[in-house]
Amino acid sequence: MSTAPGNDIVIRLDTIEQLFNAPDINPFSDEEVDVLGEPALLRAVRRLQAHRIRHWEGVKLILELPPDQMTPDLETRTQEALSRYCAAKIEDNRLQIRLSRVRSLIGLGMVTVISIVVIGLAYLLFNSLFAGAPDTVKGIVAASVSVFVWVILWDPMESLLFNWVEPRLENNILRKLQRVDIVIRPKSSSNEARSHGA
Repeated sequence: MSTAPGNDIVIRLDTIEQLFNAPDINPFSDEEVDVLGEPALLRAVRRLQAHRIRHWEGVKLILELPPDQMTPDLETRTQEALSRYCAAKIEDNRLQIRLSRVRSLIGLGMVTVISIVVIGLAYLLFNSLFAGAPDTVKGIVAASVSVFVWVILWDPMESLLFNWVEPRLENNILRKLQRVDIVIRPKSSSNEARSHGA
């Protein structure tokens, strides 16, 4: 994938199916999708997340295919397929965010209860078994309890605070891709593409 002048998104494919389906990994190929064995659209979304396009007005998704793969209605069918894929993926990401939040909240509730029980037990020990213990021992026990509570709280807190970010960013790109025009043109040779910075 590359970004052409005017921020057009250019993807070179051997078949139109590679836009959505991962080809076999082939490091001997000149095409990025073959080398990595990833669907071209997934690669494009990731690249767009890393290098954002600021102005999407007039941006086109240009698919370069071998001439024998091109048919008169391919642009229309690909536009419809892209729209369906983006809509389904956006909904799947929404469900992923919702499930992640529910699981994180349940996990956070469980570890909070465990933390309260551990802190309560530590408090009882400080007032009974460790009542006459040296301050060093009390400090070690208190530090151990603090570390334990922090460790078990970290995972659900991290999931609740951060797991929604990646699917939300992906959805922003997918919504924009739904609105771009698709242009399908014959693929140039690999040497010519490299000379133009593709």
